[in-house]
Amino acid sequence: MTKIQEVKILPEAEKKADVHFVFQIAIATSDMEGLLNNWKNLFNIDDSAVIKRCTKDLFDKGEFDGGNYYGSPCQFFIKYCRFDLGNMDIEIIEPLDKNPGNPYSDFLIRNGGKSGIQHIAVRMADREGFKKTMSDMGIVPMQKAVLGKPDENGFVKDCYFYDLLDQLGVILEIGSVVVGPMARDPRAGNPKNYRER
Repeated sequence: MTKIQEVKILPEAEKKADVHFVFQIAIATSDMEGLLNNWKNLFNIDDSAVIKRCTKDLFDKGEFDGGNYYGSPCQFFIKYCRFDLGNMDIEIIEPLDKNPGNPYSDFLIRNGGKSGIQHIAVRMADREGFKKTMSDMGIVPMQKAVLGKPDENGFVKDCYFYDLLDQLGVILEIGSVVVGPMARDPRAGNPKNYRER
């Protein structure tokens, strides 16, 4: 029988973070296509606007660094799809390797093998300040990734994930860009020429 865990209390941050908005909900699953079909069976989703990718393909093209896990190199790959729903980006992620040892398989195992919300992505008012706060609290990124090659201005898309399940009940993604329908919001702060790849 699983024991209910107590919430781990965080120390009060010296500088509290401001969030402009939540722009993505990400769901981990063992069956991306099956879960996507269920969403399409229930909601009016424009199939032509669904984005599907695999990080292995990006890795082979030199557009993904292969991943890490709690600060250690950890090569793992996922396939994922994204679509807009009610002004929110919904991302469905399936790990290619279902064995323990990567963020998505471990989440599924921890969740009793069931699909579930693995992380939410937020646009921070001060992303670097939040990363410093996490470091000051001794919380290392659960995962960080570099996606794509630098654009003509040297900008590179990256994202940091902080495992705050025991403290906040959620994993937070702090990306360098906002994706989905909120990407066009002026508060997104995306580079002028940014286009989703």
